[in-house]
Amino acid sequence: MTIDDSNASIAVMGTLTVRDLPEDVHDALRRRAAEHRRSVEAEVRDLLARAVDRPTDEQRREAIARLQRMSAAAGAQSGAPDGWSSTDAFVAERRLEAAWEDGRVTDAERLDWMERLGRFEAAPEALEAFVLSRTPR
Repeated sequence: MTIDDSNASIAVMGTLTVRDLPEDVHDALRRRAAEHRRSVEAEVRDLLARAVDRPTDEQRREAIARLQRMSAAAGAQSGAPDGWSSTDAFVAERRLEAAWEDGRVTDAERLDWMERLGRFEAAPEALEAFVLSRTPR
């Protein structure tokens, strides 16, 4: 009996056991699973897959560098004041959105910061500091 190429494509699935999971974490996973209409096991699989599929620090740095080059090329057309980095503003806006989605920033705060950035009244660094102040340590 020989092994052909069709047998070589059989996937091997790993098993993971998590011991001493705090009850509040387990409860949160149950709630998330219910919201997504799936089992806790399926929810954990999805969370783990997304966690390891995130870009590396190097990929993030490369992406930011590309955005900065594009921003510099388009900067003169944006109407932004001298020294304003639209890349920094973009990154700050994304972090604000993430903080808003996580419930660390209210709707009113989010809208206020977005308007202030749009009018160039608040520097991206100020928004970054605000979001950082809302991040639990």
